[in-house]
Amino acid sequence: MFIFAMCIKMAIDMKVLLLFFVCFMTYSCHSRNHSDSSEVSSVDTLFEVGNSLKLYLSDGVRPTSGYVRYYEENGKSYLVQGNERQKTIRVYDFITGKPMDEVVLNAGEGEFYAHHPDTAFVIGRSKGKASVNAWIKGEKVSLDIPIHVRRGHIEQYPRCWKDGAVHVNGKWYFSCFRMGEYPDEMKSGKERFPLLELDLDTKNHRFVGAYPDVYASNNMGTMNYWIPELCRGNNDMVLVGFKASPEMLVYSPATGESRFESVKSVYADTIPLPLTEKGRDYFSESDSYYYFAQYSHYGPISYDPWKKIYYRFVGIGLDDWNLEPSPFLQQQKKWSVMVFDASFRKLGEQFLGDAYHVDFHFVSPDGLFLLNKGKGENVAEYTLFKYNKE
Repeated sequence: MFIFAMCIKMAIDMKVLLLFFVCFMTYSCHSRNHSDSSEVSSVDTLFEVGNSLKLYLSDGVRPTSGYVRYYEENGKSYLVQGNERQKTIRVYDFITGKPMDEVVLNAGEGEFYAHHPDTAFVIGRSKGKASVNAWIKGEKVSLDIPIHVRRGHIEQYPRCWKDGAVHVNGKWYFSCFRMGEYPDEMKSGKERFPLLELDLDTKNHRFVGAYPDVYASNNMGTMNYWIPELCRGNNDMVLVGFKASPEMLVYSPATGESRFESVKSVYADTIPLPLTEKGRDYFSESDSYYYFAQYSHYGPISYDPWKKIYYRFVGIGLDDWNLEPSPFLQQQKKWSVMVFDASFRKLGEQFLGDAYHVDFHFVSPDGLFLLNKGKGENVAEYTLFKYNKE
């Protein structure tokens, strides 16, 4: 009888324990779902959507033919766009969107950026050097930049597609992409330079800045992580963003000093990064491209000098491991945009979805304009986002 009673007690205890376990798991799942929901709810509504702006394009010009830049001259507002294929500069009336003028350059192959109707750059590539050709007020200036190549990957390669160049204190600044890293090649972020500083008057140049140390500790194998973004920031600073890190390099052309500032996205608090121990075919269905699509990354940065705030876009990881690997999978990412002030204090973040080409945007006194997807070949339509938290 005693043994039988003990068995009954043990059975009851097991039922109680099982009931407690089920209740705990139910509460745990509920808490986890609540936590995820609260994280998403931290995404704000920061903008009012205003009227769209249409740019009327000519034959051979596509909405994504080149970066658009806003400028003012003689009391009027304009947009300038460089055509990457045709090497032409098109000027649009900012109010009507109608073309006003076109400048045709006798330029060779290379990345093309139009900063102003009288200022444009073409950067070409060849083994061991980058050729920078500048057209400044009718005069052409050419300069070859030696490029150190080691173990088959490029050290620093200046670029002007798609984020252009920054002009501060008489000097030009270009971001420099790399073809990835091999493990144990890089010990510190200071060993790699994301910026080219170019003085066209003296034809002097130097590489400046640094990468965040996360790049040294992870040795990312994919080229995607090694394409920085830049913009001209507050107080004539040059700001450089990195796809694998919330950190941004703040470089002072006046003093040559730099520092890092960090603003985190709710979608990219941490970014798992792949290690690579072998060479890479950059256009294969490699694991590195697959990881880049699946995980979030930090994208383009712009500064609004009228409101004194920054916009930084974030590509949201697909997080769908049933998708087949493809180098073009990253194009399916949705986007958000963070807003932070000149002191790098985050003001909020808004989900944007996938309806816009965020690489093709510009800022005017009205606000932030984003290029709409799929609106036809003859018209480029931009949606206005007006920051409403002032």
